[in-house]
Amino acid sequence: MQHIGAKGFSLFIAVLFVGISTSSAHAYLDPGTGSIILQVLLGGVAGVALAGKLYWHKFLSLIGAGPRVNRNERQRTDRSAGVDERSR
Repeated sequence: MQHIGAKGFSLFIAVLFVGISTSSAHAYLDPGTGSIILQVLLGGVAGVALAGKLYWHKFLSLIGAGPRVNRNERQRTDRSAGVDERSR
């Protein structure tokens, strides 16, 4: 079992205290509230998916799992792009 720090223990006690001390609100939630909650959840999922799509290649290059390109293909693409091999 891992050691829980003093801050973690304090946070646990605070959450436990708030959870025990709350009472039911008896509030009315109309259908519009459910719709807003659903929109927030779906928007969050879409935002995470978009961020993942944008940063996926950066993540792969960070861990070294980028696409493998052999030397012959790189020279062919460099020549077609007008890159001189000596400029590397």
